Amino acid sequence: MGEQKANVRKRQQFIEFQLAWEGKLQRKQLQDQFEISPQQSTVDLGEYSDAYPSNIAYDPRQRAYVRGTAFAPQLTDGDVSEYLAQLEMLSKGYSEENEIWPVNVPEFDTVAVHSRPIAPETFKLVLAAIRQRQCLKARYVSLSSGSEGFRAVLPHALASDGHRWHVRAFDFDKQRYSDFVLSRLEANGFTDTPGDDLPRDVDWTSTIQLVLTADPAMPEPRRERLESEYRMRKGALKIKIRQAMLFYYLRFYGFNPHDLEDGIMRNVSSFHLKVANMEEVEKWLGRRN
Repeated sequence: MGEQKANVRKRQQFIEFQLAWEGKLQRKQLQDQFEISPQQSTVDLGEYSDAYPSNIAYDPRQRAYVRGTAFAPQLTDGDVSEYLAQLEMLSKGYSEENEIWPVNVPEFDTVAVHSRPIAPETFKLVLAAIRQRQCLKARYVSLSSGSEGFRAVLPHALASDGHRWHVRAFDFDKQRYSDFVLSRLEANGFTDTPGDDLPRDVDWTSTIQLVLTADPAMPEPRRERLESEYRMRKGALKIKIRQAMLFYYLRFYGFNPHDLEDGIMRNVSSFHLKVANMEEVEKWLGRRN
């Protein structure tokens, strides 16, 4: 029953997606997308129309359901990212063109990031270690120190910096939690956990707030446009994040946490932003040797 309801909701979301971004939907599109009968597609469209009558209308001239004049998203966010995510799936080869939801796919291109692939066997071990709370015998290839020997690490989470995936793990060799780039990690099995009482990963469990503003040195019209672009409220963009992800968020917004001046990160962003709470950010970054 639960799966059936989930399938119905997915088809209803597809209807709304087409109305939002294509402006119309023909019954056959729904049939073909989900491989359902004409009768079922009629039921789905009828149920959506009954639930959200202002969102949809039937146009006999086009023989299609069209977006209502008072359309407002109900089952989707209505955010452009929903559409672009479909193009990302296509560009990365995760979906075929007939599998994604946009009907009239515009010509587009994306930057293909070439990096060392993640070893499937290592990733399977990482997943198993997280699920079973087991320790891995792993070797890490660092750009700064080269290939290191095998050591015990205890993974507990995965994290992405927007470009690469990392595994968050306790490193018994260095006695601290660290992020390991998955493509640089080599694991060859499980090992006994050295010790019982591990410290809590405070950086991972702690939530902090990064506050960004437009560079005050910018002319006011440009500053206002930037504030609008980032949907700032009262001139500030406040982002709640895990403390462990702060470094990645700073890089994402154009800052370089390694670019220091008098031991403090230079408050300079390639996107003309400023960190408003620098004192807190420096404390959260926790500079370490």
